[in-house]
Amino acid sequence: MYDDIALDDLNARKGIIIHHPYGQDAYKGVPKDYTGRHVTKENFLAVLRGERKDVKGGSGKVLASKAYDRVFLYNSSHGELGGFHDA
Repeated sequence: MYDDIALDDLNARKGIIIHHPYGQDAYKGVPKDYTGRHVTKENFLAVLRGERKDVKGGSGKVLASKAYDRVFLYNSSHGELGGFHDA
């Protein structure tokens, strides 16, 4: 989680994300293993490969999948330049 919404300078309520004026905080209590500068393509690939030694920062958690496990990855973006698809 890059934290680009919760910690953005334009967010008047730093660290809080709400979806409508009277909504509850949708951010509080969400587990976050990698945030901010620790969200890198290198860490992402190391997590998928299960290569804990290659992870820099964050929780250090990686997938512990085996040869016959199936890992499904869902990516959603707005298609902006410099986004995930350019990694």
